[in-house]
Amino acid sequence: MNFKNLFLLAFIGVVLLFSGCGNRELKEDAAKVGDAMCRNIEIMNKIKAANPADSVTMQKLRLQAHQLQIEMTIVYKEFGDKYGDKTKDPKFNKKFNRELRKAMIDCPALSQKDRDLFEQELKE
Repeated sequence: MNFKNLFLLAFIGVVLLFSGCGNRELKEDAAKVGDAMCRNIEIMNKIKAANPADSVTMQKLRLQAHQLQIEMTIVYKEFGDKYGDKTKDPKFNKKFNRELRKAMIDCPALSQKDRDLFEQELKE
């Protein structure tokens, strides 16, 4: 009887460990996507604010945007490769979107309107 209890506790511990790792991985992956999205918003805001006549600044910002688009493509591909068909599961997407909003909420480039919307959705 003692062995069964010990085995059951060990089994439950392993299950919790692996289920926690999945959530942590999803959180880390959402943070990567959120970081890239935040930097993209920041660059787009800089492009909008820049003087179109300043060709050097515009070229520099466009180059940064292009490099970030390449980085985002890689991040999204890695995410798709890692999670595959899970991305079609509404339950998985709900978890991911929640983690993504948590990651994005502190983005300094996020508009106040979007920040308020994310905070509202996280409360639900």
